[in-house]
Amino acid sequence: MFDHVEFSVRSISSARKFYGPICVAVGGHEIFFDEEDRSVGYGTGEIVQLLLTEGQQTTPKLHVCLTAQNKDCVNRAYASALSGGGTCNGKPGFRDHYGKGYYAAFAFDPDGHNIEFLYRETELLNDG
Repeated sequence: MFDHVEFSVRSISSARKFYGPICVAVGGHEIFFDEEDRSVGYGTGEIVQLLLTEGQQTTPKLHVCLTAQNKDCVNRAYASALSGGGTCNGKPGFRDHYGKGYYAAFAFDPDGHNIEFLYRETELLNDG
């Protein structure tokens, strides 16, 4: 349903350190960085799906969920988030209370936004 999401961060440098590795972990990459405009875009192919701009931090805090291709991608994105300046808001694991096969992890980015990494395990979704 969504084509892209845009929000403001306090520091584009901190945001790149946090978001760059997690986007790679879930199958994306940095499409552009505009140092003068203080903005960065991430996505797949040539399509920007996540656009960050430096300025007054977006409030209230957001919850953004990134789709992962498998559980290992969730684990890598979570580890990248923590090493990139994020803080834990939920270690990787199944969250059956959200739905069957819901494997996710959560981290707060440097601005306090709740970033989720999600893989829906289809074998469990289709299980009886």
